[in-house]
Amino acid sequence: MKKLVCLSLILLAVLSCFTACNFNQTVSGMKDKAESTPKVEEMMTVLTEKRTSDAKALMHPQVAENADRGIDQMQTYLSGREVSEMDLQNINVTTSFGTSGNAKQERVSYKVTLSDGEIIYLNVVYLSNNNGNGFISFQLVLGAI
Repeated sequence: MKKLVCLSLILLAVLSCFTACNFNQTVSGMKDKAESTPKVEEMMTVLTEKRTSDAKALMHPQVAENADRGIDQMQTYLSGREVSEMDLQNINVTTSFGTSGNAKQERVSYKVTLSDGEIIYLNVVYLSNNNGNGFISFQLVLGAI
């Protein structure tokens, strides 16, 4: 019996050595300014000015290749209208630390008033990880929320 307990403890210790450790922390509902807010403002500026290459550069490297069509659609919709007001509605920040690297993801919602008085909403996901920094999602939301 004693040998079985010792063997079990040794096996548990060996398995623990081969297990990856990840630590996650999520914070929601803060009304403080998000760290990604300057990037969101920059993205809205480059979209209204139809600077496609600059908008694509703000996207995260893992999604930048496939962002052309969405960027074109947002530029067409905005059609030169500028942002006159942008209010943070909600934020959710997830931070992960582990053997596979560190990552921080901000999910942020904004209420945006355009220069012609139209109100739209933005749902944004900004990711910072070992592969780079940038938006993995940038959505203009039309209609009621």
